[in-house]
Amino acid sequence: ANKQNDSCLRMAYIMAFVISYHKSTINRHKKPFNPILGETYEFLAPDGSYKFVSEQVSHHPPISAGHAEGPDFVWYGDTNIKSQFWGKSMEVTPLGTSHVILKKFNEHFTYKRPVTSVQNIIFGKMYIDHHGEVPFNNITTGDSGILDMKKRGWTGSDAYVTTGNIKDKTGKVRYTIDAKWDSYFTVIDAQTKKKIKIWEGKPLPEGNREQFYFSMFARQLNYLHADMVKKLPPTDCRLRPDQRALEYGNNDLAKSEKHRLEEKQRARRKELKEKNEVHKMFWFQETTDSITGEKIYKYKGNYWEKREKGDFKDCLDLFT
Repeated sequence: ANKQNDSCLRMAYIMAFVISYHKSTINRHKKPFNPILGETYEFLAPDGSYKFVSEQVSHHPPISAGHAEGPDFVWYGDTNIKSQFWGKSMEVTPLGTSHVILKKFNEHFTYKRPVTSVQNIIFGKMYIDHHGEVPFNNITTGDSGILDMKKRGWTGSDAYVTTGNIKDKTGKVRYTIDAKWDSYFTVIDAQTKKKIKIWEGKPLPEGNREQFYFSMFARQLNYLHADMVKKLPPTDCRLRPDQRALEYGNNDLAKSEKHRLEEKQRARRKELKEKNEVHKMFWFQETTDSITGEKIYKYKGNYWEKREKGDFKDCLDLFT
Protein backbone atom coordinates (compact mmCIF):
# COMPACT_ATOMS: atom_id res chain seq x y z
CA ALA A 1 0.00 0.00 0.00
CA ASN A 2 2.85 2.37 0.82
CA LYS A 3 4.11 2.10 -2.77
CA GLN A 4 0.88 3.48 -4.29
CA ASN A 5 0.54 7.19 -5.06
CA ASP A 6 -3.25 6.89 -5.40
CA SER A 7 -4.92 6.99 -1.96
CA CYS A 8 -7.87 4.90 -3.20
CA LEU A 9 -5.48 2.24 -4.46
CA ARG A 10 -3.78 2.27 -1.09
CA MET A 11 -7.13 1.45 0.45
CA ALA A 12 -7.53 -1.41 -2.03
CA TYR A 13 -4.34 -3.00 -0.75
CA ILE A 14 -5.55 -2.74 2.84
CA MET A 15 -8.85 -4.33 1.83
CA ALA A 16 -6.95 -7.17 0.17
CA PHE A 17 -4.94 -7.67 3.35
CA VAL A 18 -8.14 -7.95 5.39
CA ILE A 19 -9.81 -10.41 3.03
CA SER A 20 -6.72 -12.58 2.50
CA TYR A 21 -6.41 -13.95 6.02
CA HIS A 22 -9.84 -15.56 5.80
CA LYS A 23 -8.62 -18.05 3.19
CA SER A 24 -6.93 -20.37 5.67
CA THR A 25 -10.04 -20.59 7.89
CA ILE A 26 -12.17 -22.57 5.42
CA ASN A 27 -11.81 -25.98 7.11
CA ARG A 28 -10.65 -24.80 10.52
CA HIS A 29 -13.79 -25.39 12.59
CA LYS A 30 -12.18 -27.21 15.52
CA LYS A 31 -12.34 -25.49 18.90
CA PRO A 32 -9.08 -23.66 19.72
CA PHE A 33 -7.34 -23.47 23.09
CA ASN A 34 -8.96 -21.07 25.52
CA PRO A 35 -6.39 -18.33 26.20
CA ILE A 36 -5.56 -17.73 29.85
CA LEU A 37 -6.07 -14.21 31.17
CA GLY A 38 -2.75 -12.38 30.88
CA GLU A 39 -1.36 -14.78 28.26
CA THR A 40 0.77 -13.11 25.58
CA TYR A 41 2.23 -13.79 22.15
CA GLU A 42 4.93 -12.05 20.16
CA PHE A 43 6.07 -12.32 16.56
CA LEU A 44 9.04 -10.72 14.84
CA ALA A 45 8.96 -10.95 11.05
CA PRO A 46 12.24 -12.53 9.85
CA ASP A 47 12.65 -9.78 7.23
CA GLY A 48 12.27 -7.03 9.85
CA SER A 49 9.11 -5.68 8.23
CA TYR A 50 7.10 -5.66 11.47
CA LYS A 51 6.80 -6.93 15.03
CA PHE A 52 3.60 -7.94 16.78
CA VAL A 53 2.55 -8.39 20.41
CA SER A 54 -0.79 -9.46 21.85
CA GLU A 55 -2.26 -10.00 25.31
CA GLN A 56 -5.38 -11.72 26.58
CA VAL A 57 -6.99 -8.73 28.28
CA SER A 58 -10.36 -10.21 29.26
CA HIS A 59 -11.58 -13.68 30.21
CA HIS A 60 -15.36 -13.11 30.15
CA PRO A 61 -15.82 -12.21 27.36
CA PRO A 62 -12.56 -13.59 25.94
CA ILE A 63 -10.70 -10.70 24.28
CA SER A 64 -7.16 -10.52 22.92
CA ALA A 65 -5.68 -7.13 22.07
CA GLY A 66 -2.92 -6.79 19.50
CA HIS A 67 -0.46 -4.23 18.21
CA ALA A 68 1.85 -4.51 15.18
CA GLU A 69 4.38 -2.00 13.98
CA GLY A 70 7.09 -1.77 11.36
CA PRO A 71 8.96 0.86 9.34
CA ASP A 72 5.94 1.27 7.02
CA PHE A 73 2.82 0.85 9.15
CA VAL A 74 1.05 0.47 12.48
CA TRP A 75 -1.88 -1.90 13.07
CA TYR A 76 -3.97 -2.36 16.20
CA GLY A 77 -7.26 -3.99 17.16
CA ASP A 78 -8.85 -6.67 19.32
CA THR A 79 -10.92 -9.86 19.08
CA ASN A 80 -14.03 -8.80 20.99
CA ILE A 81 -17.07 -10.60 19.59
CA LYS A 82 -20.77 -11.31 20.10
CA SER A 83 -21.83 -14.90 19.45
CA GLN A 84 -25.23 -16.52 18.85
CA PHE A 85 -26.09 -20.21 18.69
CA TRP A 86 -29.00 -21.23 16.51
CA GLY A 87 -29.01 -24.99 17.13
CA LYS A 88 -27.75 -26.10 13.72
CA SER A 89 -25.39 -23.16 13.30
CA MET A 90 -23.39 -20.55 15.18
CA GLU A 91 -22.79 -16.93 14.25
CA VAL A 92 -19.96 -14.71 15.50
CA THR A 93 -20.16 -10.92 15.03
CA PRO A 94 -16.90 -8.99 15.63
CA LEU A 95 -17.25 -5.86 17.73
CA GLY A 96 -15.08 -2.78 17.63
CA THR A 97 -12.86 -1.37 14.90
CA SER A 98 -9.40 -2.22 13.60
CA HIS A 99 -6.89 0.47 12.65
CA VAL A 100 -4.07 0.80 10.11
CA ILE A 101 -1.70 3.77 9.90
CA LEU A 102 0.53 4.16 6.83
CA LYS A 103 3.56 6.09 8.03
CA LYS A 104 4.79 7.34 4.66
CA PHE A 105 1.53 9.20 3.96
CA ASN A 106 0.52 9.69 7.60
CA GLU A 107 -2.88 8.18 6.74
CA HIS A 108 -5.18 6.56 9.25
CA PHE A 109 -7.54 3.80 8.06
CA THR A 110 -10.28 2.05 10.00
CA TYR A 111 -12.24 -1.08 9.13
CA LYS A 112 -14.70 -3.58 10.54
CA ARG A 113 -14.60 -7.36 10.16
CA PRO A 114 -17.20 -9.66 8.62
CA VAL A 115 -19.63 -11.94 10.41
CA THR A 116 -18.41 -15.53 10.71
CA SER A 117 -20.84 -18.44 10.79
CA VAL A 118 -20.34 -22.16 11.34
CA GLN A 119 -22.98 -24.16 9.48
CA ASN A 120 -24.22 -27.77 9.77
CA ILE A 121 -23.02 -28.26 13.34
CA ILE A 122 -25.45 -31.16 13.91
CA PHE A 123 -26.02 -32.71 10.45
CA GLY A 124 -24.25 -32.50 7.12
CA LYS A 125 -20.75 -31.34 6.28
CA MET A 126 -19.70 -28.57 8.64
CA TYR A 127 -18.29 -25.45 7.01
CA ILE A 128 -17.26 -21.89 7.87
CA ASP A 129 -18.57 -18.85 6.05
CA HIS A 130 -17.60 -15.17 6.29
CA HIS A 131 -20.24 -12.71 5.15
CA GLY A 132 -21.73 -9.24 5.48
CA GLU A 133 -20.79 -5.68 4.58
CA VAL A 134 -17.30 -4.66 5.71
CA PRO A 135 -16.75 -0.87 5.76
CA PHE A 136 -13.38 0.86 5.34
CA ASN A 137 -12.58 4.53 5.89
CA ASN A 138 -9.53 6.68 5.32
CA ILE A 139 -9.90 9.17 8.17
CA THR A 140 -7.17 11.38 6.73
CA THR A 141 -8.38 11.79 3.12
CA GLY A 142 -12.10 11.04 3.41
CA ASP A 143 -11.94 8.06 1.00
CA SER A 144 -14.27 5.16 1.80
CA GLY A 145 -14.78 1.58 0.72
CA ILE A 146 -17.14 -1.33 1.21
CA LEU A 147 -16.69 -5.07 0.82
CA ASP A 148 -19.85 -7.11 0.36
CA MET A 149 -18.99 -10.70 1.29
CA LYS A 150 -21.89 -12.78 0.01
CA LYS A 151 -23.54 -15.27 2.34
CA ARG A 152 -23.21 -18.78 0.99
CA GLY A 153 -26.47 -20.26 -0.32
CA TRP A 154 -27.57 -23.88 -0.04
CA THR A 155 -26.20 -24.73 -3.50
CA GLY A 156 -22.77 -23.27 -2.70
CA SER A 157 -22.51 -21.64 -6.13
CA ASP A 158 -21.90 -18.22 -4.59
CA ALA A 159 -19.41 -19.41 -1.98
CA TYR A 160 -16.63 -16.91 -1.17
CA VAL A 161 -17.93 -14.28 -3.64
CA THR A 162 -17.01 -10.72 -2.66
CA THR A 163 -17.86 -7.46 -4.43
CA GLY A 164 -17.57 -3.82 -3.48
CA ASN A 165 -16.19 -0.43 -4.38
CA ILE A 166 -13.88 2.35 -3.30
CA LYS A 167 -14.94 6.01 -3.39
CA ASP A 168 -12.94 9.20 -3.04
CA LYS A 169 -13.89 11.96 -0.62
CA THR A 170 -16.41 13.42 -3.12
CA GLY A 171 -18.30 10.12 -3.27
CA LYS A 172 -17.11 9.27 -6.78
CA VAL A 173 -16.52 5.54 -7.37
CA ARG A 174 -12.86 5.12 -8.26
CA TYR A 175 -12.58 1.33 -8.19
CA THR A 176 -14.94 -1.64 -8.17
CA ILE A 177 -13.99 -4.96 -6.62
CA ASP A 178 -14.12 -8.48 -7.99
CA ALA A 179 -12.93 -11.04 -5.46
CA LYS A 180 -13.34 -14.37 -3.72
CA TRP A 181 -12.05 -14.46 -0.18
CA ASP A 182 -10.65 -17.96 -0.68
CA SER A 183 -8.55 -17.20 -3.77
CA TYR A 184 -8.10 -13.70 -5.22
CA PHE A 185 -8.72 -9.96 -4.93
CA THR A 186 -8.93 -7.74 -8.02
CA VAL A 187 -9.82 -4.06 -8.38
CA ILE A 188 -11.12 -2.51 -11.59
CA ASP A 189 -10.52 1.16 -12.41
CA ALA A 190 -14.00 2.64 -12.80
CA GLN A 191 -12.86 4.97 -15.58
CA THR A 192 -10.32 2.96 -17.62
CA LYS A 193 -11.69 -0.53 -16.73
CA LYS A 194 -8.10 -1.66 -16.13
CA LYS A 195 -7.91 -4.68 -13.80
CA ILE A 196 -5.29 -4.92 -11.07
CA LYS A 197 -4.90 -8.25 -9.27
CA ILE A 198 -3.65 -7.34 -5.81
CA TRP A 199 -3.74 -10.72 -4.08
CA GLU A 200 -3.86 -14.35 -5.16
CA GLY A 201 -4.13 -17.12 -2.58
CA LYS A 202 -1.58 -19.92 -2.45
CA PRO A 203 -2.53 -23.58 -2.00
CA LEU A 204 -2.08 -25.05 1.46
CA PRO A 205 1.07 -27.15 1.96
CA GLU A 206 1.09 -30.92 1.62
CA GLY A 207 -0.36 -32.73 4.63
CA ASN A 208 -2.49 -29.76 5.65
CA ARG A 209 -5.42 -31.99 6.67
CA GLU A 210 -3.30 -33.60 9.39
CA GLN A 211 -2.04 -30.14 10.41
CA PHE A 212 -5.47 -28.57 11.05
CA TYR A 213 -5.43 -27.00 7.57
CA PHE A 214 -2.72 -24.57 8.68
CA SER A 215 -0.77 -22.56 6.13
CA MET A 216 3.02 -22.92 6.24
CA PHE A 217 3.14 -19.59 8.07
CA ALA A 218 0.63 -20.74 10.71
CA ARG A 219 2.48 -24.03 11.23
CA GLN A 220 5.57 -22.15 12.36
CA LEU A 221 3.89 -19.77 14.81
CA ASN A 222 4.27 -22.22 17.73
CA TYR A 223 7.92 -22.92 16.98
CA LEU A 224 10.18 -22.60 20.02
CA HIS A 225 13.95 -22.83 20.27
CA ALA A 226 16.45 -22.35 23.08
CA ASP A 227 17.46 -18.78 22.20
CA MET A 228 13.82 -17.73 22.03
CA VAL A 229 13.08 -19.18 25.49
CA LYS A 230 15.73 -16.88 26.94
CA LYS A 231 13.95 -13.81 25.58
CA LEU A 232 10.23 -14.61 25.95
CA PRO A 233 8.19 -13.43 28.94
CA PRO A 234 6.83 -16.28 31.12
CA THR A 235 3.33 -15.43 29.83
CA ASP A 236 4.03 -16.32 26.18
CA CYS A 237 1.59 -19.01 25.03
CA ARG A 238 4.38 -21.05 23.39
CA LEU A 239 5.39 -21.94 26.96
CA ARG A 240 1.99 -23.47 27.77
CA PRO A 241 2.64 -27.11 28.74
CA ASP A 242 -0.79 -28.33 27.59
CA GLN A 243 -0.39 -26.82 24.14
CA ARG A 244 3.15 -28.15 23.82
CA ALA A 245 2.09 -31.64 24.94
CA LEU A 246 -0.68 -31.76 22.35
CA GLU A 247 1.71 -30.72 19.60
CA TYR A 248 4.03 -33.57 20.58
CA GLY A 249 1.13 -36.05 20.52
CA ASN A 250 0.90 -36.63 24.27
CA ASN A 251 -2.87 -36.25 24.60
CA ASP A 252 -3.14 -37.52 28.20
CA LEU A 253 -0.55 -35.03 29.45
CA ALA A 254 -2.19 -32.24 27.44
CA LYS A 255 -5.55 -32.99 29.06
CA SER A 256 -4.19 -33.06 32.61
CA GLU A 257 -2.12 -29.90 32.09
CA LYS A 258 -5.08 -28.08 30.59
CA HIS A 259 -7.11 -28.93 33.71
CA ARG A 260 -4.27 -27.79 35.99
CA LEU A 261 -3.88 -24.44 34.24
CA GLU A 262 -7.63 -23.78 34.30
CA GLU A 263 -7.77 -24.57 38.04
CA LYS A 264 -4.81 -22.26 38.63
CA GLN A 265 -6.62 -19.48 36.76
CA ARG A 266 -9.78 -20.03 38.84
CA ALA A 267 -7.74 -19.90 42.05
CA ARG A 268 -6.13 -16.60 41.02
CA ARG A 269 -9.53 -15.14 40.12
CA LYS A 270 -10.88 -16.18 43.52
CA GLU A 271 -7.87 -14.63 45.27
CA LEU A 272 -8.35 -11.32 43.45
CA LYS A 273 -12.04 -11.30 44.35
CA GLU A 274 -11.28 -11.89 48.03
CA LYS A 275 -8.84 -8.97 47.97
CA ASN A 276 -11.41 -6.82 46.14
CA GLU A 277 -8.95 -6.44 43.27
CA VAL A 278 -9.23 -6.90 39.51
CA HIS A 279 -6.80 -8.23 36.94
CA LYS A 280 -4.46 -5.54 35.58
CA MET A 281 -3.29 -5.63 31.99
CA PHE A 282 0.46 -5.42 31.44
CA TRP A 283 0.89 -4.14 27.90
CA PHE A 284 -2.49 -2.63 27.03
CA GLN A 285 -4.99 -0.29 28.63
CA GLU A 286 -8.73 0.06 28.15
CA THR A 287 -9.70 3.46 26.80
CA THR A 288 -12.12 5.18 24.42
CA ASP A 289 -11.24 5.35 20.75
CA SER A 290 -10.97 9.05 19.83
CA ILE A 291 -12.13 8.29 16.27
CA THR A 292 -15.04 5.86 16.75
CA GLY A 293 -16.01 6.48 20.39
CA GLU A 294 -15.85 2.72 20.99
CA LYS A 295 -14.04 0.89 23.77
CA ILE A 296 -10.54 -0.02 22.65
CA TYR A 297 -7.44 -1.61 24.12
CA LYS A 298 -4.46 0.62 23.40
CA TYR A 299 -0.88 -0.62 23.50
CA LYS A 300 1.03 1.10 26.33
CA GLY A 301 4.46 0.40 24.88
CA ASN A 302 7.67 -0.83 26.55
CA TYR A 303 7.27 -4.53 25.67
CA TRP A 304 10.16 -4.65 23.23
CA GLU A 305 12.35 -2.48 25.47
CA LYS A 306 11.84 -4.90 28.36
CA ARG A 307 12.45 -7.84 26.07
CA GLU A 308 15.77 -6.35 25.00
CA LYS A 309 16.78 -6.02 28.66
CA GLY A 310 15.38 -9.41 29.65
CA ASP A 311 13.29 -7.60 32.25
CA PHE A 312 10.09 -9.62 32.63
CA LYS A 313 10.37 -10.26 36.36
CA ASP A 314 7.06 -8.49 37.06
CA CYS A 315 5.06 -10.69 34.67
CA LEU A 316 2.54 -13.22 35.94
CA ASP A 317 3.41 -16.87 36.49
CA LEU A 318 0.62 -18.53 34.50
CA PHE A 319 2.01 -21.91 33.52
CA THR A 320 4.26 -23.39 36.23
